Amino acid sequence: MYIARAFAQQVQFFAAIEATASGLRHPVVSVTPSIGTDWNGESAVFFQIVLSDGTPRSQLLNLRKEISQAIVRQVQPIEDWGVLPYFNFRTQSEQARVKEPAWA
Repeated sequence: MYIARAFAQQVQFFAAIEATASGLRHPVVSVTPSIGTDWNGESAVFFQIVLSDGTPRSQLLNLRKEISQAIVRQVQPIEDWGVLPYFNFRTQSEQARVKEPAWA
């Protein structure tokens, strides 16, 4: 049975993500990863990215693309860690309304 490297070496995987996240610029408030399987049973990493309130809506699409690409380029979740990346973006106020402690 194949076990993705991200599962076998979780400490190193999360450290690589933290190193990348610490280099992301404003308006990124936090990057919270969790690993599991996607709807198809494939090994996956789910990134919950919180952006500061006041981020212009006109910039959100490009900003989401830029952040996602930076994480994929630096962490290389598929190539180095064997997990498919999924991204979810929220603003601080959206995150506060949702009240999901596992993602907070």
